[in-house]
Formats: sequence, C-alpha cells, structure tokens
Amino acid sequence: MNKVVKWVLIVVGSLLLLLVIAAGALAVYGQTKFKPTVQRPVYPIQADTSSAGIARGKYIVNSLGGCVDCHSPQSGEFLAGHSEELALGALKATLTFPNLTPDPASGLGSWSDAEIARAIREGLDKDGRGLIIMPAFNYHVMSDADVAAVVGYLRSLQPVQNTLPATTGNLPAKILLALGAYGPNPLGNPITTAQNAPEPGTPEYGLYITTLAGCHDCHGANYAGGKRPDAPPDAPHSPNLTPGGELAGWNEAGFITAMRTGLTPSGKALDPSMMPWKVYGGMSDQDLAAIFSYLKSLDALPNN
Repeated sequence: MNKVVKWVLIVVGSLLLLLVIAAGALAVYGQTKFKPTVQRPVYPIQADTSSAGIARGKYIVNSLGGCVDCHSPQSGEFLAGHSEELALGALKATLTFPNLTPDPASGLGSWSDAEIARAIREGLDKDGRGLIIMPAFNYHVMSDADVAAVVGYLRSLQPVQNTLPATTGNLPAKILLALGAYGPNPLGNPITTAQNAPEPGTPEYGLYITTLAGCHDCHGANYAGGKRPDAPPDAPHSPNLTPGGELAGWNEAGFITAMRTGLTPSGKALDPSMMPWKVYGGMSDQDLAAIFSYLKSLDALPNN
C-alpha cells in the first residue's frame, strides 16, 4: 500500500475514533448532568405565614423573582405551572414549570418548608434531584427571612390541581442542557449557615436586589451590556448599565420613572419583551433607588 494512502487512512481513522470517543463522552456527560441526585442535609427554614411575611413573599414572587413568567401560563391558573413541548431539529424535550400552589397531589402541598426553600436557593427538588431551567443561581443569595416569606406566600395560595408531565428530553437536548445552552446549571452549593440580606437602601442592598431579579442574566456579569447568550441573532444588545453607558446622564428620579413607565429620560420606549419593566416596575421606590445607587457605584465600563 502506498505510504501516503496508509498515513491518510491512519489519520482519518484516528480522527473518526476521536469523534466517536468525544460523542460518547458528551452522551455520558449529558446523562449524568440531567437531574442529578444529590445527597445533602436540608437547611431548616420555617415558612413566615404572618401578614407581613406573606406580603413580603408576594412582593418577591411578583416584582423581583420573575416567578410568574415561567410558572403562570397566559391562559391558566396563577402559579399553577405549565408544560411546553420543544422540537428543534434533532432536539426534542418536554419542559415543565412546576405547579407552585399548595395542592398536595400536583403542587407543593406535600413538600416541607425547608424543601421548598432548598428548591429556590439550591436547585434541588424534594427528592434531591436537580431542577432544570430554574434560576436558583440568582436566588442562592436570598436571605433566610426572604425565602421564609416566599414559602409563606406560596402556602397562602389557593390550591390548584394541575398534574403535569416531568421535564425530560432526548440525548441531544440533555447534552445541550448540560453544556449550558439554556443558562447556568441551577444546582448550587449547599446552604449550611444563616443567610442575611444587606441593609435596605444601601448600594449593597441594590446588588442583592439586582441579583434576585437576574439583571446580570441580560446585562452581563459586569453590567456593561452586550449580546445575550440565548438571544436570536437579530436581537439588540442589552444596554450598558454602568456609568459608562446611557445611565451616566440619568438621575434617580429618571431611573425610577423608566422602571415604572417604560420611558427613559431620553424619550426611548423600552420594549417589554426585552426589558420586563412592567414586572420590575412593581418594586418599591426604596428598592429602585438602591438599585440605582448600586449601578452608579460601578466602574464606568465601555459597552460590551
């Protein structure tokens, strides 16, 4: 056999073998990272069912956490969950956003307070399985008092029976989920000590609020804006929220007005499909002022 042909066959065969090994490794990775079971103690949390606690929980769920966006279908019961079928080429998946009402059969009625809090902050369900597409990486900083208030509010809801299929997917879907195509892995480190929020009204509290609200998911880890990783190719870049961006010329009142009305100080109308100001506009003036104080404290960075 011609030596050149022999070496070509060896190289091609080696590349094919590497591709097979890589494909197998990806398959194993996708399977092991999909809903992994984690054995860890449940950090003790007791629901705050006082009137103040329920009001605080309602505020977090409706105006900070964005819970309604995923867990409330447009034509369904509030926070009763829903399921979506996803089919993109070879990728097929069933994405279910669970029922958060206290229904004992299909909702959270059979969960303990601590198990609900763990799902919110650590990304694990009541049986210790990893959750899918759950922003626990944002809620991980939530204080004990705030997560207790959220649990208390969810306990106060009217139970709704809404049995849903489990989230599942074929191998391509599991691989993409494992590789972070749909956002960071929800599974967080165990919470073993008391978590406290910063002093309200401070820039540090502004960081706490923006983290719960997931502002960095769109505006970048350094808040300098740029292309969202999950956005379509023709989507506009998210604005730079540091003093190096448009906010440099804003004052606190203008920022609060923009968050309340969707109209910036320069007269630009914010697209609610890109910037959910109608949700975040429900924040208190004090919290919006704390966010603005935090953003103004950042280094002035150029647009990403």
